[in-house]
Amino acid sequence: MTDMARTTSAAGSVPLRRRVVTGLLAGVFALGALAVVLAAMPSPVFDLDRFLVPKELAVHVTALLALVLTWLLKEPIELSVPEIALLCLAAWTVLSGLFATNPWLAFRTTALTTSGAALIISARAAARAGLTSVVVAALGLAALAGTLSGVAQAYGWSTDVLANTRAPGGTFGNRNFMAHLTVIGLPLLFWLTLRAKRNLAAWLWSAGLALAAMGVVLSRSRAAWIGLVASLGVGAVALLIAARGRRDVIFVGRRLRRALGLAALGAALALVIPNTLRWRSDSPYRDTLRDVLNYRGGSGRGRLIQYRNSFELVKRNPVFGTGPGNWPVLYPQVTTPGDPSFSGGDVMPTNPWPSSDWVALVAERGPIALLIVIALGAGLGLVFVRRLGVPEASIAVGAAAGLAVLTAAAVEGLFDAVLLLPQGVLFVAVAAGALLPPLGTARTLSGRARGRALLVAVLWTAIAATRSGFQVAAIATAGAGDSVEALERAAVLDPGSYRLHIMIANRTECRRSRPHAWRAFRLFPFLPAPRQAVARCPR
Repeated sequence: MTDMARTTSAAGSVPLRRRVVTGLLAGVFALGALAVVLAAMPSPVFDLDRFLVPKELAVHVTALLALVLTWLLKEPIELSVPEIALLCLAAWTVLSGLFATNPWLAFRTTALTTSGAALIISARAAARAGLTSVVVAALGLAALAGTLSGVAQAYGWSTDVLANTRAPGGTFGNRNFMAHLTVIGLPLLFWLTLRAKRNLAAWLWSAGLALAAMGVVLSRSRAAWIGLVASLGVGAVALLIAARGRRDVIFVGRRLRRALGLAALGAALALVIPNTLRWRSDSPYRDTLRDVLNYRGGSGRGRLIQYRNSFELVKRNPVFGTGPGNWPVLYPQVTTPGDPSFSGGDVMPTNPWPSSDWVALVAERGPIALLIVIALGAGLGLVFVRRLGVPEASIAVGAAAGLAVLTAAAVEGLFDAVLLLPQGVLFVAVAAGALLPPLGTARTLSGRARGRALLVAVLWTAIAATRSGFQVAAIATAGAGDSVEALERAAVLDPGSYRLHIMIANRTECRRSRPHAWRAFRLFPFLPAPRQAVARCPR
């Protein structure tokens, strides 16, 4: 019996209050997924933060509401081994953050990790209530909305919210970010296609696969292309294992072949329909395919230099790392001549993170955090693999989709920032929680222990949401950045903003400049720009 069938058959025996709460929980995940995809602000001052900060707010608010609703369900919290590993990662991240040079960045990254843990636990509660199909459908629709924004930009859509320099990024502000999330969403779209109750719904989800394929091809994101191949390969093998000996309608080959055919059609259309993207090459897609694994030159060589230098940070900080989010703070200490990741003449000479989730993890939180994540991923993967052969078809197909989602995130994260970003955190956490089959319980929290744990989680997540809310308000207050007074008001709302402090320090006389120059220096003490600002106006 499927999750939806169980819900329907038991509806009469489920108290009204519980049905209302679980319905609200599904709605929170649906709105949260859409919000994290579409949230963005027009701002010439804040570059990527005008996309990331509103999305972080969406993650924290979603996690907060999901925690409150999980509390209202009044069920014992059942912690399996993967969930305990996730909580260990969150605890280690908090501990690492205590030693960070820049506490504002440390809190920002830590908050994303803890909200991700809250989302997985809440999504597990939604799955136990029979809402897996609803939650996965919400994620699929939200992923398609993000892809559509990128495809529309590629074919001429323009608005102040979009970033024209990294098109077609759509509402993500960066073509790589759009492509990464689309690839993570593809296994969910396949799951929805195979699990659709009606043929019309299967056709519609298959059409979504065509749109997703267009977005991935148009992006020219090498990490996304590699992640797509890995995800499809793992998903196909898992589905074949799950299909052995079955005669279930889920595994009818015609539906799967149609889905793959429409996806291939979408990829072909992306190649032949003229778009408005301005690539430097006359054959951009062929060149990207040819250089997909090229690490002798270009961005591939730059990544290797960055990775090598980042491991110098691990040697200097072998236990707790630089602190979560603090890679750009300490990276200037280890950069080498010719490093394309470091533009010394810029006010902010590096990206906010290295070009790899895995490098960021070991550099910022240390080898122990890396081992925890490897154990977490291996544990989740093993659970999914073991569930491929269970009698219940919905669990088997969900396990195949879960494996494909984890593969996409892990492989893409080798070459780019994926789970360092709010949209990646929400989608992978909620998808994993919703698709994860029932597990043996290692620890159960009930009564006072449950209440205290949820209270602490709710308060912490509320603080994270409030902090992100102030950052959103600061971006809105700063406006176009023309008014120093507006920048100063924004700096009051977001005192941890290096960008605001350095802008004010460089545009005002020493009396007004000095405190902002010193604040910028304390946030990024190894960058040239704040040192120059402090030297210009010594105490």
